[in-house]
Amino acid sequence: MKKSTNLLLTLALGSVLLASPTIAQDNPGQGGWTLQEAIEYAQKNNLQVKQTRVNRDLNAIDLKQAKLDRLPTLNSNGSYSFNTGSYQNPVTFDLITENSQTSNFQANTVMPLFMGFQQKNLIKQYEYDLQASEFDVQAIQNDITLQLITSYLNVLFAEELIKTAELQRTTTQQQLDRTRLLFKAGSVAEVAVLDLESQLATDDLDIITAQNQRDIARLSLIQILNLENEQAQNFNIVIPDVPEPDEAPALVDPNTVYDVALKTQPGIQAADLRIRSADKALAFARGAYYPRISLGAGLNTRYLKGGQRGIGRETITGVQQQTFYLDENGTQTQTFFIPFSREQTIYEDRNLIEQYQDNINKNAYISASIPIFNGLAARNNVQRAKLGQLNAKLNADAERNQLRQTIEQAYVDALAAQRKYAAAKVQVQALEKNYKNAELRLNSGVINTVDFYVITTNYRTAQSNLIQAKYEYTFKLKVLDFYQGKEITL
Repeated sequence: MKKSTNLLLTLALGSVLLASPTIAQDNPGQGGWTLQEAIEYAQKNNLQVKQTRVNRDLNAIDLKQAKLDRLPTLNSNGSYSFNTGSYQNPVTFDLITENSQTSNFQANTVMPLFMGFQQKNLIKQYEYDLQASEFDVQAIQNDITLQLITSYLNVLFAEELIKTAELQRTTTQQQLDRTRLLFKAGSVAEVAVLDLESQLATDDLDIITAQNQRDIARLSLIQILNLENEQAQNFNIVIPDVPEPDEAPALVDPNTVYDVALKTQPGIQAADLRIRSADKALAFARGAYYPRISLGAGLNTRYLKGGQRGIGRETITGVQQQTFYLDENGTQTQTFFIPFSREQTIYEDRNLIEQYQDNINKNAYISASIPIFNGLAARNNVQRAKLGQLNAKLNADAERNQLRQTIEQAYVDALAAQRKYAAAKVQVQALEKNYKNAELRLNSGVINTVDFYVITTNYRTAQSNLIQAKYEYTFKLKVLDFYQGKEITL
């Protein structure tokens, strides 16, 4: 007998009730993985969860940097060059022609005083982004948990299929053994034996199909857990006992469930925070319309190899000879000796450090930048921010709409599952009586093996439907409990 596994995709959240109350150990999976151990392990080791945490950490760095941008900046630079040919002396600023070596050093600091409130708004934007990313981590953990529970349930259903198929094969084998004895005694025709042998082969195929389904579900579970090597090879789960559900539960109105879920679901909270982030992004973009005022200061100095510094003045006296021509031909001259006195600077050589100290220049300034026309860049950035704000609101509305639809669907599914479980239970009770009666009639030779097999098949199918309905019914109720923020317990 075959069951569709598509149903499992709708049963996810409520299956938390399958979790073992035992707290996960440091080395989970010893003796088999419980659902709770698998969930805790996946929330720490799944790659999607790790990637979301990385994005959260990046947002934290952005926020930290935005806060640090309010501090003054300090930068410096220096150079040392070799010059050949004409150049301007960096000390005397004379234009000279010779080989030389020069150096300079600069340092400056700038502190923003007013930036159109952009820094304040950017910090608030990044704070909201960081908070939203925290909820993103919780949301992806929920998504991974749903995927894990679905795969976990697939394994459980496959195990139930295997048990049902093995039970059916045992019944068929017993009937085949009995029929062979009757055939040897001449009580039944050979066709009865052939029919049961064919059915036994079909039962073997059903067992193999169920085992393949279990292995596929098991592999999916291993991949979600991101297990490798020995952990994957020895992977096994604990098969819990699911009690019979209450046939007449008090279902909470979906609107009430929705109101509670709005306050607890991380996806909703993240979407609302991103609306606030978009509001601050718009305020940041509008800040480009305002002037920017900053305060700055700087220091620079320079060096010239062979450079000198005046250390004083000295007076030089002496006699200067001058010759004058007395005729036009320059044949007659007369020489005079004229005394002179002048002052000159006394220089001494200075090394690099000394020249750096001698040539220090300091400055301080306040600057203002007024935006006048920049290709409408500020205006277009504001328009982009407005569209981003609208998109954030639409995403929040879509998130709420999806949550409402999910809850309404879960409520309707719970009602349908309730009816299905009640009907399946009545069907099993009726077919069980028919099966026991048919077994007595078969042993008495009143009916043939084909008729008995049809009755047996119907009974086993009803049993499988009851198990499936029990899981579906219980899980759908727990889905509603989950969205109400209730603890999922049996």
